[in-house]
Amino acid sequence: MADEIPDSVRRLIAESIDSVPELEALLLLREHPNRGWTTKDAGERLYVSKPVASHVLSVLAERGFAEEAGGTFRYSPASPELAAIVDALATAYSRHLIEVTHLIHSKPSASIRHFAEAFRLRKEK
Repeated sequence: MADEIPDSVRRLIAESIDSVPELEALLLLREHPNRGWTTKDAGERLYVSKPVASHVLSVLAERGFAEEAGGTFRYSPASPELAAIVDALATAYSRHLIEVTHLIHSKPSASIRHFAEAFRLRKEK
């Protein structure tokens, strides 16, 4: 079916999107690529607290979706390929909201993933 969620989007969610606020912030930045967002402005727009907005925007910058300069965050994907996948994510989210949010919520918690990664690294040595 042509309307299914692409594998590249599923991988992006699995590897880089840990919460719906992260997803919503990413799509907000993408929608306004020339605007710099403060944590206050982003928090108000996303209906989250300033500390949550700060964390989410920082995570997006760490993962190569945005850049931070002078206390503002701006959409700046690390590569054209990443930008294309984010575009596909935006389309998938607009067409399959429930399925995309289910993919995010069904992921193991970050602490479980970090524990598994540490175990995997030790096992490979």
